[in-house]
Amino acid sequence: MKRTITLMLAACCLLLTACDNSSIGIIGGSDGPTQVYINKSNENKDYEQYLTEHYVDESKLPILDINLEKRFISDDRVLITDDSVENEWELMIYEFYHNMTSGSFGKMKAVIEDESLLAAVENEEKNFKDGIYYSKICIDDLELLEKDDLKDISEKNKREIYERLNHLGISEFGIAKVETELKHNEKSLSLAPQVGDGEVTRYYLIGKKADTYKIFEVYWEEFLND
Repeated sequence: MKRTITLMLAACCLLLTACDNSSIGIIGGSDGPTQVYINKSNENKDYEQYLTEHYVDESKLPILDINLEKRFISDDRVLITDDSVENEWELMIYEFYHNMTSGSFGKMKAVIEDESLLAAVENEEKNFKDGIYYSKICIDDLELLEKDDLKDISEKNKREIYERLNHLGISEFGIAKVETELKHNEKSLSLAPQVGDGEVTRYYLIGKKADTYKIFEVYWEEFLND
């Protein structure tokens, strides 16, 4: 009897250990509910594999041979670029900031593929018309993250990226990191903006959709677990 109880306890321990990396679901059956164990490690492999396989291979991208305006002036606003642009993915983000400086919000909205981001740009457009904007944007660093950098993204963000892009059938994506120095004009500063003057880092999730580059999300400083 003792031997039987011992074996049963050992079996339970093994089952609980197996459940550490699993979740339990319930499905209905003709003879009542049935517990189903779903292995989370396999689920993790799905989105890890997707991100790795669909991330753009920077080594295969053609190098751009263009002369950027290092100092672009539009009325009382200026965009200063201290870094080079090496491929089309980085060029898209540079043009995004260029359009922000010139007030070309139609072009900005044309590359947005997310409703919340679109609403944010539309609000920025409204502020611009009211005289509220950045008087100076300096791009200190603009680079496309390497595939190896994906390991530094939180599991939550990895899963979110996977679900968003996989649902839309995006075949290729990349993440551009932009380090900037921002300066508001006086009217903007008087309204105590959420992000004041100073250094700001953003990560742009870019996907290629119908041979067109689109921005699907923008992440803030703590996107990578440096």
